[in-house]
Amino acid sequence: MPTRTPAAALILLVAAAIAGGAGCDRAEPQPQPQAGEKRADGGAPAAPAPSGKVLEAAENESPAASARPQAGAVPAGPARVEIPAGKLVAGSTPGDKGRDPALEPALLDVELGGFTIDRYLYPNDPAQPPLTGVTRARASELCEQAGGRLCTELEWERACKGPEGTPYAGGAAWDPACAKAPASCASGFGVLGMGAALREWTASDVAPIENLQPKAAAVRGATASASSVDHRCARRAAVDPGASGDDIGFRCCHGAPNAASIPSPQWQQTYRRAEIGPQQVAELLASVPQLRDLGGEVTFFKEPDDVKVVLSRGRTRLSPSGTPALQPEASPPPNTTLTTSPLLWNPVPGEEVLVVTGKSDDDSFIVAFLKLPGDRYRIASSLLLKGDRGPIALGFNGYVRRRLTWATCWDCRGESGNVTYRDDNRVVITQR
Repeated sequence: MPTRTPAAALILLVAAAIAGGAGCDRAEPQPQPQAGEKRADGGAPAAPAPSGKVLEAAENESPAASARPQAGAVPAGPARVEIPAGKLVAGSTPGDKGRDPALEPALLDVELGGFTIDRYLYPNDPAQPPLTGVTRARASELCEQAGGRLCTELEWERACKGPEGTPYAGGAAWDPACAKAPASCASGFGVLGMGAALREWTASDVAPIENLQPKAAAVRGATASASSVDHRCARRAAVDPGASGDDIGFRCCHGAPNAASIPSPQWQQTYRRAEIGPQQVAELLASVPQLRDLGGEVTFFKEPDDVKVVLSRGRTRLSPSGTPALQPEASPPPNTTLTTSPLLWNPVPGEEVLVVTGKSDDDSFIVAFLKLPGDRYRIASSLLLKGDRGPIALGFNGYVRRRLTWATCWDCRGESGNVTYRDDNRVVITQR
């Protein structure tokens, strides 16, 4: 067998969330199965049917300057704002900066009835500062005394996103001036200070997720010092309803409350085989600018033959003297399965990632796509091996949620690495 040389010189990292990926992978133990943890073994395979163009990674998007909200003088208006009945697309797009998939739904369509919301935070008087330092129960009592009720979180989000459904109150990007003068920044409906300088209690609860998220009160908005992405209308936090602080206020709504709520995602099977064909993958790749250079016909590697090739390559390596040396037969760690098939990966509740390996002409690739509603996809991370026809195998363990392994030569330095779901909810492909 010919001696394998490290492929570092052949690898081109491409696109998406790969920036800053080197060194981000963390050692992760193989835990014993717990309640809520689903094995990858068995179960029906997924059958993706991609539709539409692949969305660009959030890192490569930049809102138009004209879309930025502009803080400034707001015309005087009534103390309450009428919000008409209509559809709210709640939550955010998988891959959005700052999105927590366990808390923010993926573009959830919700029909809401009309309601009225206070233009300002309680006491709804521009001459007085917002009231803070009360528990949710006390905030609810004060709204009732004022003839209203505490807003539900979906009512709050609709009032914030406005009739156009903008990510931030009043625009597509965060204007830092709103943190300094929240009463000068209006949502599309004319509600002031939403998500600008204070968090806000809502009447809604965050539903529990087994072993991850206890039941808690849903809080919206952000403090003035929060990062820009935390000011998004979809931003959601789970807070003890008995807590209080000078950074949490509230506003009141009027009229019959909307019963709609946000369901929490639950643990799914960690890995499933994805029944998707090379032509479908080729169409996905063709709509990603950074991957159009692949050019030729996309084909998958063969299983189990190419898995055996990856393992066998690990036997022949260079000795310290630089001569080929036959090593013991390589084998994956316990509970690890090697495959060349596409995988649908559930690293955390609320997130699904399609991971595909293949080749095109003289190049091989690994690509991770975030799955969106409607079987749409968004590029998450990719790695091209220029001039290397592979094969590439993926190694996965159903007990290891946030990481799988890739290799062209099993356990060979420079020819293997990880696909990792980081703590900041980004997917990175790294070489080791």
